[in-house]
Amino acid sequence: MQLPDTPLFVKTHDFVLWLLRHTQRFPKNLRHSYTNRVEGAAFEFEELLLMANAHRGRERLQLLTRADGRLVCLRALLRYSYEMRLLGAHQIQHAADQFDQIGRLLGAWLKGTDR
Repeated sequence: MQLPDTPLFVKTHDFVLWLLRHTQRFPKNLRHSYTNRVEGAAFEFEELLLMANAHRGRERLQLLTRADGRLVCLRALLRYSYEMRLLGAHQIQHAADQFDQIGRLLGAWLKGTDR
């Protein structure tokens, strides 16, 4: 099965890859607590999008709503990365820009599904 190549899926995939490259550098003492949680949230977000793409109607709306909530949680988790100095200012700015773009694309899909 081929993965969707629409902007939301491409940007999400690229962001998750970027995130994984950066979380690999996080200290080992955070691997089981914080790092796994960040990576898990990113994977769950992408998974919810893929599942929503496979469903229609009310099920799709529920999955997209959950994905939106997961994106909010992921944003909060990454804020900790900056506050703990695991990510620098340029890196967190890049992440914030990606969140904004992904959030707008997800919002448009949610709005279209709500009809």
